[in-house]
Amino acid sequence: MKQFMLDLMSAMMPAMMPLVWAGSVLAAVSILLLALKRAKPARWGAGLTLAVGAFFLASQGMGTLLGAQPSINFGDAKQMEFILVPFWQIGLALAFPGAAVWLLSHRRPGDVLPG
Repeated sequence: MKQFMLDLMSAMMPAMMPLVWAGSVLAAVSILLLALKRAKPARWGAGLTLAVGAFFLASQGMGTLLGAQPSINFGDAKQMEFILVPFWQIGLALAFPGAAVWLLSHRRPGDVLPG
């Protein structure tokens, strides 16, 4: 069973880089929508960004349980350049803006932030 899960994880790796870029675009669009005072679409974008971030955090947890260190190479493998970023860092980098936009989009216009 463990080998099957590792094979499944290896098969999913080519789809992870487009998912990182999709999550990044979602985060940027939701921030832009929040700045334009479009709360409901910003909330949707933030929710999807948060879901992608949670997916990467869960993937890191499962990979660690299986004894692997899941990461994405942001370098150019053809030139032997390896910039490996663990899934948990990607997950947090997507979850934080997603959560912030989610919380800010639920505010009413007259609300004041505490502090």
